[in-house]
Amino acid sequence: MSAREWTVRGSRQVLKDRWLGLRADDCVTRSGHAVTPYYVLEAPDIALVLAVDADDHVILVRHYRHAYGGMSLELPGGVIDATDADILSAADRELREETGYRCADAQLVVTLNADPARYANRMHLVRGRAVAAGPARPDPGEDIEVLRVSRAEALRLARSGAVIGAAHAAMILIGLSGAD
Repeated sequence: MSAREWTVRGSRQVLKDRWLGLRADDCVTRSGHAVTPYYVLEAPDIALVLAVDADDHVILVRHYRHAYGGMSLELPGGVIDATDADILSAADRELREETGYRCADAQLVVTLNADPARYANRMHLVRGRAVAAGPARPDPGEDIEVLRVSRAEALRLARSGAVIGAAHAAMILIGLSGAD
């Protein structure tokens, strides 16, 4: 055990469905302090795609987010399914479904966690070239508007708060810093 790890004395699943799990762990810190229960939110890993087209425009999506209660400007992306071969194939699938573009020359840029104090999942940023591939085929619960914005505008949107999701804003800033 490292100096920072806790001992988990017990764990129970409070809630579990296909999108979300809530786990209650009974923990003891290295100094012997009991932290019981410590709640952990479980969700599938996701792939977010920073795709830039031949005209040097970033592909973004806007759709309604119920928890927020409004429209959200975001990078295309979503859950990495068990049937996806890897992160890059999940990113390409999500980009095709949501926008009709495919992700060429894809590369994994960074893997982060939105809030390591609460969430157990990871978010993977994939950057690639957006190539038209046909019509978008979003999931039935998604009503997505596809936007093409310049790199400068994408940075402005991320910095201004127009991209309200902190993880999406951070991924845009990371993905465009030093990008070709």
